[in-house]
Amino acid sequence: MSFKVLVIPEDFTKDEHILKPLVEKVLSDAGRAKAIVEVCRNPNFQGISECLKVARLRDEVVQRYPMVDLFLLFVDRDGKESRGTALTHVADELEPHLGGRTFLTEMARQEMEIFPVAGHVLSEGWNWNEIRNDENVKNTWFAELAEREGAAHLPHQGRKKLMAAAMKNWNRICQRCPEETTQLANRIKKLL
Repeated sequence: MSFKVLVIPEDFTKDEHILKPLVEKVLSDAGRAKAIVEVCRNPNFQGISECLKVARLRDEVVQRYPMVDLFLLFVDRDGKESRGTALTHVADELEPHLGGRTFLTEMARQEMEIFPVAGHVLSEGWNWNEIRNDENVKNTWFAELAEREGAAHLPHQGRKKLMAAAMKNWNRICQRCPEETTQLANRIKKLL
């Protein structure tokens, strides 16, 4: 029996190239290597305020995709300490509408672009703690990585290429981003 996972990003257009391989590997680490992972494209929320609306998630995602076993709302933290509380609220509000399915939330600290950066060798002078805490990692470290790796001219600044290369260094990603990788895999193991 297949296990279907729907990853819900703020905006799939760029995030899907990072989230799909990341979540596939997290699920593999959680014992669900054969899970079918899709990134939600309909609706495309196009922003954090829209994808935190419980009614939209209930009506446009949970009810629209009855074949999904696990929903994973995965958004940017954006330096907002309260983002975790907001995500917990969303999951709690959706619980009665799941019909035995699972709805989890996770956030990239601070933006999705942290994951391709985490999998690459850091440039001279880069400090991981500084990168990890940068609320604008997309326009600073990721942009510099894309330039360094000759991917800045590619669609979506080479997110697909850079993430594919980063995934070859999965242990490095897990060491640098344990909350969104190892700890998320452990949460999934406990729930399923």
